[in-house]
Amino acid sequence: MITFLKKLFKKKEIKKVKIDDINIACAILLIEVSYSDFEVKDEELGSIIRLCSKELSLSIQESEWLKNKALELHKDTNCLRKYIKLINDNYTKLQKKTLLDMAWLVAKSDNIVDKYEEHRIRKLSELLYLD
Repeated sequence: MITFLKKLFKKKEIKKVKIDDINIACAILLIEVSYSDFEVKDEELGSIIRLCSKELSLSIQESEWLKNKALELHKDTNCLRKYIKLINDNYTKLQKKTLLDMAWLVAKSDNIVDKYEEHRIRKLSELLYLD
């Protein structure tokens, strides 16, 4: 009984977040913006690869892998809450703003910002606690 109580009140170890997890969370949000107009275009996917390479300091091969991993995970995701929480817990306001700028660039990559893409980005800005 005492050991059980000790386990209950024992401090939980803080789980360290891997950088890959953050990058995947960012890529999934960008994929979500791309999917929001119900049509994922090659320009948008190419934009995601270039942006991940530039902003997340990844090679083109790593960015390609990240995009594919995000696409695979996005298919099975019905809620983005855990990815948004991961970003909110680990990103500064400036990093979140950069992520939203990336989302706008993905939306603009096909030269048309659809109303659904705009809505999704504005919703993400609310969830990331940005103006």
